[in-house]
Amino acid sequence: MSQNWLTLFWVLPAVGGLVVLLGRQGRWPALAFSVATALYGLFLLGPASMGAWHVPAAASPSWAFGISYALDCDGLSLSLCWLTAFLTLACFIASWNKDFSPGYWAAFLFLESALLGVFLARDLFLFFVFWEAVLIPMFFIIGLWGMEGRRHAAMKFFLFTFFGSIFLLLGSIALVTRAHAATGVWTWDIAALKGPGGTAGLAIFAAMALGFAVKIPLVPLHTWLPDAHTEAPAAGSVMLAGVLLKMGVYGFLRILWPVFPQLSLELMPWLMILAGINVVYGALCAMAQKDLKRLIAYSSVAHLGFCLLGILSRTPEGLLGGSLQLLNHGITTGTLFLLVGFLYDRGHRRGLDDYGELYNRAPWLTFFFGFATMASVGLPGLNGFVGEFMSLIGVARAMRGFVLIGVVGVTLSAAYALPAFQAVFLGPAGKASVSGKVTDLDVREASLLWVLCGAMLAIGLYPAPLLRILEPFLLGLVPVR
Repeated sequence: MSQNWLTLFWVLPAVGGLVVLLGRQGRWPALAFSVATALYGLFLLGPASMGAWHVPAAASPSWAFGISYALDCDGLSLSLCWLTAFLTLACFIASWNKDFSPGYWAAFLFLESALLGVFLARDLFLFFVFWEAVLIPMFFIIGLWGMEGRRHAAMKFFLFTFFGSIFLLLGSIALVTRAHAATGVWTWDIAALKGPGGTAGLAIFAAMALGFAVKIPLVPLHTWLPDAHTEAPAAGSVMLAGVLLKMGVYGFLRILWPVFPQLSLELMPWLMILAGINVVYGALCAMAQKDLKRLIAYSSVAHLGFCLLGILSRTPEGLLGGSLQLLNHGITTGTLFLLVGFLYDRGHRRGLDDYGELYNRAPWLTFFFGFATMASVGLPGLNGFVGEFMSLIGVARAMRGFVLIGVVGVTLSAAYALPAFQAVFLGPAGKASVSGKVTDLDVREASLLWVLCGAMLAIGLYPAPLLRILEPFLLGLVPVR
């Protein structure tokens, strides 16, 4: 019974995608299915928080080689499903006045369905199927409805993520076959798999970590991200930064930590070095950008490194802070990409030097951009501060030397975000400025931004309910030291 209810969660947007694709109207059916999925996610809160959706692996239908249809839902899964559902709805509202074909709206619903499947799957094979399914709609969203360089960006996105998927698949097969050799039982159940030790365990861990690292993305596997963000439509960038980048970190939490508990601890210093490089390199690259979308894209590289730092600490504060920051980044960066999209719709430019003095012409656009920027740099009272602060405490408890990297990252985030905001909204307009074309937000756009910024404020002031939802699964990953 529970499995059926969870199945409905990812099937609902998939059915919506088919309805939209086969019908003549795209906008209204897409909105209806998106609203229904978001409300259904809220409905699942009560039962999920009481463990009512937990399904024993033995109760799941299984096929050849131990592959089974196993779904489950805990606080981490549910919170990421909420993020997926509400950002999809936000994308539809933001795209409402655009004349897109039904395929556009359907692609987002198929993407939502695959993402929900990733976060609900508890069978490694099923997880990989959903993981790959995410690639297809996002490829078309970038390649068909993006900017001038969309085809190159879409192909680059496809090749990089497909490359990572090959290693993820090889590592998964090796993990399952080694488990079968040790126990005589075929199973892809993530909770039942135990990674082997020695060189074989290290090789399997490295292959799967590489697959997840491409999606995060970790430096130097990040080069697909700025191009994909720059060329994708604004709503595509929202889903890319808001949810897709979280899949890699989720893979570490859901699969690598439980399957390789000891090895992941032994490799913690090396992985922290990689995460630290992400934090500093992403921030330095963001400082050098003159395009707003590329600047936000590189800031995502830095922020995801920060999330990984917290999670790698394997302390209660670090795990909770890093996971909370995943959600915060999805809301905040998603909002920033929406705002850049609204700005581009009016001025048809994204350069820092293309605007200036917008605060007079577009006060609400200035207010919301400033609000989201403050959340992004971690201003106390907003959501970014809570996640970053908890992550730093966790890192300090595990490996104190890496706190300095975190502090440098926080400082650099202000160094690229605030000057960019000043140049576009507060600074003088240059001779080539197109600020004269920019009008303020309409009611639809402003209403959407009130909701998103309200979420940033609510999490910043009172994160306890969300942390309570995340705790049960994450605290189980804390090792006995």
